Amino acid sequence: MTDTHDSPPDAPDAPDAPDARDAPDATPGGWREIYHGGSPEAEEAHFRDLADVVVGVQRTNKQKSGSQVSRRTFHAKIVVGVGNAELAFRTDLPPDLWAGDFNAGARLPAVVRLSNASGTVRPDGSPDLRGAALKLTLPGGGEHDLLMTSYPVSHARDATQFVEIARVGAGPKLLVLPRMLAKLGPSETARVLRNLKQANRPSPGLALESYWSRGAILWGDTGPVRFRLSPLGPLDGPAQTPAPIPDAADGLQIDFAARLSDASVRFALHIQKYVSERLTPIEDGAVEWKESDSPWLAVATLTIPAQNTLDAQGRATRDHVDTLAFNPWHSPPEFRPLGNLNRARRTVYAASAREWHAR
Repeated sequence: MTDTHDSPPDAPDAPDAPDARDAPDATPGGWREIYHGGSPEAEEAHFRDLADVVVGVQRTNKQKSGSQVSRRTFHAKIVVGVGNAELAFRTDLPPDLWAGDFNAGARLPAVVRLSNASGTVRPDGSPDLRGAALKLTLPGGGEHDLLMTSYPVSHARDATQFVEIARVGAGPKLLVLPRMLAKLGPSETARVLRNLKQANRPSPGLALESYWSRGAILWGDTGPVRFRLSPLGPLDGPAQTPAPIPDAADGLQIDFAARLSDASVRFALHIQKYVSERLTPIEDGAVEWKESDSPWLAVATLTIPAQNTLDAQGRATRDHVDTLAFNPWHSPPEFRPLGNLNRARRTVYAASAREWHAR
């Protein structure tokens, strides 16, 4: 691939997770963040370089797809977009899980965007990751975005590795493997390819998927957590069950619309607490926080009410949702995103959004 941007530093072969146990600036909970280059300023300069690479990938995807406009670098195709969902927190939510406006009985309006993760628009039946993005309206008028994908962990350990893999993947297919081996080494390349093979698959239906944050965020005094949406049956209809996805380019959209025409679609929101840097690392996005080490705790229910998403109003709503920028840094300070991958998203997402908003 011809690229005018400088290459980011090579990712290490099977890097060790950072160890925060002896860090002098560790929090009372024993966790801390470790900055690329040794300081927030050095890391931010590095992220600006990565953002240039991501915009280059965005432009390459535009050329490859024949599109006349730039799209999001990832999650280019919106499948579902609704503006009248609600996130309702448990009335018996334990006080130690309260944070900001997330407290017992809170009910927050939500915009929901469900998408295919590819950077180009492809038929819904194509193997792919799926994404879920929520934009919550807070009582004081602010916004809080929650972003998730349909696999528990990232294929990349950190932002440098993520961007390098994206750049390699945007190039000629025959060169993907040799370029990945040259950049990552054999063991990391094998791990990445194994992850991508497992994560990219046909979907049984977006109402039946679980979606993970993969990275950690701060949850007030609770400390770092990861979160997940898992499918629930609707209150006003039968439990969600698998059904053949229509054999059409927009099959997932048609399936979700059919489910939503008769009953609400609901998901449970769970969180996992940080335990230790060894078991629940913050800086390594490729390590799963195992349920045996940190159980999932139910905190809220997301409800998308029954509606017609395929009529003129439904399509207009979807098109509007597709213009919105979702970013984990659209959040109050007590929910600050944590870890290298999340810190990079503040800079990289902003650059990507400027590119596709320019359309």
